[in-house]
Amino acid sequence: MIHIDIDREAGGSLTRQIYRCLKEYILAGILQQGEKLPSSREMAKCLHVARNIVIDSYEQLIAEGYAYAKGGSGTYVCEEVRLEKTKMADLEKEAADYSQPDADVISFRTGIPDLNSIPIKKWAQYYREVTAAIKPAQMDYQSSLGEYELRYQLSLYLNRVRGVNTTPENILITNGAAQSFSLLCRLVPDNGYALVENPLSYGIRHTLENNKVKVEPIGIDEYGMLTPDLPRTPPHLIFTTPSHQFPTGVILPAKRRVELVRYARKHRAYIVEDDYDSEFRFDGSPIQSMQQLDPERVVYVGTFSKTFMPALRMGYMILPDCLCAQMEEEKYVADLHSPILEQLTMAKFIQTGQFDRHIRKMQKLYFNRRNFLIKCLKDTFGAAVSLSGAEAGLHLVATFSGVRFDERLMQEIRSQKIQISPVSKHCLPTGLNDAYEQTLIFGYGNTDNESIKAGIKRLDAILSTTGLSNI
Repeated sequence: MIHIDIDREAGGSLTRQIYRCLKEYILAGILQQGEKLPSSREMAKCLHVARNIVIDSYEQLIAEGYAYAKGGSGTYVCEEVRLEKTKMADLEKEAADYSQPDADVISFRTGIPDLNSIPIKKWAQYYREVTAAIKPAQMDYQSSLGEYELRYQLSLYLNRVRGVNTTPENILITNGAAQSFSLLCRLVPDNGYALVENPLSYGIRHTLENNKVKVEPIGIDEYGMLTPDLPRTPPHLIFTTPSHQFPTGVILPAKRRVELVRYARKHRAYIVEDDYDSEFRFDGSPIQSMQQLDPERVVYVGTFSKTFMPALRMGYMILPDCLCAQMEEEKYVADLHSPILEQLTMAKFIQTGQFDRHIRKMQKLYFNRRNFLIKCLKDTFGAAVSLSGAEAGLHLVATFSGVRFDERLMQEIRSQKIQISPVSKHCLPTGLNDAYEQTLIFGYGNTDNESIKAGIKRLDAILSTTGLSNI
């Protein structure tokens, strides 16, 4: 008789326990092909269970093709269902390790908002209210463009805050900016290419390359993209972060914006304006969007990951009229539409003014953190460090005289539990990397003042070996 351990205190049914044990025996070859299983009556008597429990177990094995019934003869193991079991990783240990980040690590990661300041209780309240009030028709499949109420509230908000020229019909809700960029890749034919600033966000580059889009760089200076260097052979897409260039933080002036729009009009290219964090401007009002110069040539991409909550995975595109139908179809093919309950909750967040209040609160917080970071850098490194890109956003860049942040030095920094990256990581391989190897990107959105101070102290201890330290 086959040995099967029955645990009557376990949560699973006895039927599932018997089925799982027999299936494992079959896959392991302990029960060989063509072998007859004990009769249901014998098995039930041996295990002290009701016969129906064994019959149900056998029927499940037959339904899944591990066994077959031979009329009047019994139940037999099917042929060729043996399969060696591969050794799996210790998933529970991995999950525990992942859920418990090292508290001693100081992170200057970019693009992360202050996670402790997310108004999660208010979000939960609105989510419950939205769920309780949802109509049956709203629980059906929805428009791939997204929930109309959110698109309506976004059109009002973006027009007021960013100067974006749009209606709800031109807005498509996506699963973050990454999906927006991925969908836009469909506009580039096999023989075409996308023009990108160099350096640029590694995330954008990664998305383009993994969508098999050829990428060509264009340089930047202290005023942003070098529009006099726009190529003779036109691209299909031109990616830019004009209000707060990533990673350098420079702002593209009006003259170059106009030159870029004229170029796009002439060559029927589309400009992709990545406006990822420019609501957080500390000196004056936010820089107006580039999209307002020509809504038919500029695709405006925004995200709530930087302004609200990365885990929400919600972004949006403001599309030219001529691209709305195509992008709606691409979104449909990708995943039909983004989650509706989250969209309705965000719409209420904007409509009630909660989102504006959150932005104002975070702007003050980030302003104070930026100033504290600048003070720490200046007090520690003095004239040996120069700063730029600090007018807005969640990061600034610091150039250290006489230091090259090559892989050896970056490995040493990581070993001292500092998360930070050099600008050179975001450069395309054109020889430009060397020019940015002296520059680090300091993200401070999710790094409090105590951690900032400790992080700069650690960095100073590492760099002291180069003779840079003023202490």
